[in-house]
Amino acid sequence: MDTTNVKRNDEGKRRKRKNEGINRRKDTLIKKAYELGEFDGIDVALIICKHGRYTTYRSRDHASWPPSVAEIQTAYPLPKNMLPEDIEKRFFNHTRGKKLPRKNKEEARIMSGRQTTCK
Repeated sequence: MDTTNVKRNDEGKRRKRKNEGINRRKDTLIKKAYELGEFDGIDVALIICKHGRYTTYRSRDHASWPPSVAEIQTAYPLPKNMLPEDIEKRFFNHTRGKKLPRKNKEEARIMSGRQTTCK
């Protein structure tokens, strides 16, 4: 086997390991969403888009759940809208003591769900 095939094989194994890790994290997130939805008064909706394929979870099987973005934005009390930088500030900067790179406005807009398609 020449070095090109070995490198290609190693890259394939690396990609497979990364994908398996992502799938495990996705499964854990879905399980946590389920567990959170078991508490009284808490309804959960989860949307994950990976390479254009959606995985969804709803804690209620009602046609009105989850509400549309417009319904959420006009709800009272006002919704807590979080972006990745909010999570980074809350959980990572304080615990690890290092600054994480900030996302630019376009990335923040995309990550906040203000786009119509999944990439």
